[in-house]
Amino acid sequence: MPSVAILGAGMSGLGAAHSLQDAGYTVTLFEKSRGVGGRAATRKNAGFIYDHGAQYIKEGTPTSLAWITERFRTPDLIDIEKPVWIFDGQGQIQPGDEKQNAEQKLNYRGGLTTLPKKMAQGLSIQFETRITNVQQEADGWRLYDSAGYDYAGFDFLFITLPAPQATKLIQNSQLKTELKQTIVQRLAPVRYNPLLSIMLGYQPRPQTRPYYALVNTDKKHPISWLAWEHEKAAERVPPGAGMLIAQMAPEYSLAHMEIEEGECIRQAAQLVSQLIQEELPTPIFTDLQRWRYALPSQKADGDQLNALTLPQRLAFSGDAFVGGRLHLALEHGIMVAQRLISQR
Repeated sequence: MPSVAILGAGMSGLGAAHSLQDAGYTVTLFEKSRGVGGRAATRKNAGFIYDHGAQYIKEGTPTSLAWITERFRTPDLIDIEKPVWIFDGQGQIQPGDEKQNAEQKLNYRGGLTTLPKKMAQGLSIQFETRITNVQQEADGWRLYDSAGYDYAGFDFLFITLPAPQATKLIQNSQLKTELKQTIVQRLAPVRYNPLLSIMLGYQPRPQTRPYYALVNTDKKHPISWLAWEHEKAAERVPPGAGMLIAQMAPEYSLAHMEIEEGECIRQAAQLVSQLIQEELPTPIFTDLQRWRYALPSQKADGDQLNALTLPQRLAFSGDAFVGGRLHLALEHGIMVAQRLISQR
């Protein structure tokens, strides 16, 4: 059976892994962190359960929707029923797009990480393993990690890392000069916006609103997204408590990326209170996540890149080519895996 090494166990890597395994490939994923899912991330602290990266999964294509609602379905799958409203740089709030709000906003009572954890079952994953360079050999690929170990015998290599990490990997690797230069050039246009995700737990719970979340549409406000996390499920917060998640705009996030955590949270809480015109008490719980590679603002052409690399038994997928939505990353992993399979 052909063997494949997949770098990255985010949604794209997991989608590719199952597609290849279904086709009879032996698959090994290498993930630098202790868990799967990438931005499909959930934390549990002080009685709060919250998604500190992506907020939900959109419907997507019938294929990705079927994977979520059928193949990898879990009993705690939910559709966030309340709509998303919009606001502008002046803080004016109004109803959002009816068509977009009619689409399902899928999540889980226990947090968004439920899906990648379910998908990880039955896969071979090397956690806390950072692959620092790869070597193209006559019969396949050899991988080297940061601890000095090497992994040989892979017929194919599948890279799903963020573009800056993928570029660094390729630059440090032993590839044909022309292939290396081509990959680096194709990945060069990709740019990511940074993101500060700030969690604010309150007791008593903030006022109930006719919406689940607010999104800034003119990109002129320090806050890009504000969500009432407890609207997802009652289990998300302690009795009588509530949680607001503020995700800050790219320029604000970049300017505040290195600011001390307490001051960053204090400023964000003040901006939240001003936006919703509600006098909020001092939070009983706070958390901060600094995402340096949150959402791609400029993408690369994945079709062109893979057309050049697949004949070399090398494939690329992920948000660098499709943007930040989880369903798009999942769909891209599935699609590129199918292209790899078709070229056998």
